[in-house]
Amino acid sequence: MSLRNLCCFGLLASATLASPLAQALEADVVDSKFASVIVLAPVTEAGELRPIADVGMVAFFSPLAANLFAQGWRKRTGNKEEFRVAPLSLTEFEAAFLTAREKNDNLSKAYVPDPAQIPAAVGLQMQQGVTAEQARMNAQQQPFIFCPDPLVRITQRVKNNSKTVVPCAFTFTSMALIVNRSNQDAKKPTILKAYSLQEMVQFLTNESAEDARNLTIASPIEQPQAQPSPSD
Repeated sequence: MSLRNLCCFGLLASATLASPLAQALEADVVDSKFASVIVLAPVTEAGELRPIADVGMVAFFSPLAANLFAQGWRKRTGNKEEFRVAPLSLTEFEAAFLTAREKNDNLSKAYVPDPAQIPAAVGLQMQQGVTAEQARMNAQQQPFIFCPDPLVRITQRVKNNSKTVVPCAFTFTSMALIVNRSNQDAKKPTILKAYSLQEMVQFLTNESAEDARNLTIASPIEQPQAQPSPSD
């Protein structure tokens, strides 16, 4: 399985991330960027991934997203049973979807973004030249990843070893703090930009430079644990 197979719509003009002349990162390197990104997915009582009728397999990017979806699902179906979700990595979710798709060609999937991140995703897209209507539609239909522009490089030292990390995240506030710290000593101000999940996969797929290889994406869900949605 490779997230490089994820369809890339290219919704934004991402000149900062684009590098058309570079060679692609290896598929396993692209996958590794999302192995620590935890999402929530509907499961049966036995813990098996559960497609939702008329939606398909679903990945929620926050407990709030799962809870709001569950409330709408109960109202739409009249089903009062517990809507169970469990954590797994985005890489695992994609692998499970592709496996299930082999048995059902009509199976679809959906990403449900964290509603708390939508205002920031909309605002940043508009700053990047996207119309307000399109920005709202984009932010409601897919998760966005927030990255500094230009990218920030952080050196981490553990004992006698050091490594460079290029941070991005699904949460606006965590990256805003990094940008604010970066701007304290910067000659040229750093800003935040929002990139769709598809754009990020496209960037990592096409880019072989050190910034791409060192890029890390903070998980939207910090402490993975089974989280049944509360009943109405």
